[in-house]
Amino acid sequence: MSRMLAVDVGGTKTLFELSDADGHVLSKLRLDSQRFDSFDAILAAFIEQLPQAYSIDSACIALAGPVSDQYGQVTKLPWKLDASLIEKQFSIKRVTLCNDFEAVGYGIASLQSADFETIQIGGPSEISPRVVLGAGTGLGQAILIPDNGDWRVFPTEGGHVDFAPLDRTQQLFLEHLQQRHGHVSYDRIVCGSGLVSLYHFLRDYKQIDENNALRLAMVNGDAASAISQFALEHNDVLANEALDMFVDIYAAQAGNLALTTLARGGVYLVGNILLKNMAKFRSPSFINSFAEKGRMTTLMKQIPIHIVLDEEVGLKGARLLAQKAMYN
Repeated sequence: MSRMLAVDVGGTKTLFELSDADGHVLSKLRLDSQRFDSFDAILAAFIEQLPQAYSIDSACIALAGPVSDQYGQVTKLPWKLDASLIEKQFSIKRVTLCNDFEAVGYGIASLQSADFETIQIGGPSEISPRVVLGAGTGLGQAILIPDNGDWRVFPTEGGHVDFAPLDRTQQLFLEHLQQRHGHVSYDRIVCGSGLVSLYHFLRDYKQIDENNALRLAMVNGDAASAISQFALEHNDVLANEALDMFVDIYAAQAGNLALTTLARGGVYLVGNILLKNMAKFRSPSFINSFAEKGRMTTLMKQIPIHIVLDEEVGLKGARLLAQKAMYN
């Protein structure tokens, strides 16, 4: 029986799913990407835990970074992938590499209405482009173009475009980051480490007293998650201000992407950072920062915005691509 392997590689975690040709899942696993020196090592770890040996006919590996032909680089990790070498080493008949947001795009095309929440209805068009973006270890983006009743997905590295501050505080934050990094992109800000950078900048710039409990939580655990938790659950002043600024910058870039592509088909927001901070993204502030584009503001209010609730949409897209590859 044919077997398909879908892999979603991120800078923080890697998701695996082995299924049969009918889509029945045989094994699923989440591993910490940072624990492994290479993709070969993490794939070997997945295969070793399988209860029995399976022959794999088709694999699609979606990775957070640029892909050229059958070669790929994970942006936040020192991992370089060569599809032909993976085929030989692991005896997989066919390996396809794609950008992780290409997989997310194909996953979105298969979602049902219950899989997302609409925060701006707008005036949806079935013949217009859609876009998807999401923050995690970095900021991923892709464009979906209608194609004879289906969708073609084009990955981008648009998260790495220049950050454009919207007010004086954001301008000072840009200058703060430029002193440390030179080039400053949205990818550097709209991500977990970006939220932490915002927190530290606002603490020093506005001289806001830091909550000792929050400082300890940031040191002893995931710093970005601690900031979110203290903002939402403890109404911490500094954490709240950092998270609000993060969401405004996120919204502005979502609006930039929607305006660039005239995405009347809808904007789809994905990722765990989003899902952990739903209250902030549902707020009028997010919609206002998304839509505030001067003479184009009225147009921006006609673009639908959806929050994708399915945490494994990228894995679903990788499975669909593995299935297509198996029969092509």
